[in-house]
Amino acid sequence: MPNLWTGSQWKVTNKGVETIDNRYFIEKSRVHDDEGGQWTWEDQMDEKGWVDMADFRRALAFARTKWPKK
Repeated sequence: MPNLWTGSQWKVTNKGVETIDNRYFIEKSRVHDDEGGQWTWEDQMDEKGWVDMADFRRALAFARTKWPKK
């Protein structure tokens, strides 16, 4: 499956946001789940010591633009 966006650790595919090594996956229907809530995807990912947060933020921003909130 081709990547729509590729960073250093994260990528965006037609299915969602995931790590390049397929270690973590967020389905495209869930990229807006945290907006306006008590937690954010950024909070959740920041708790994990292995996440490149700058790259994750770029991937999530791209995905949210690609699949606008309905």
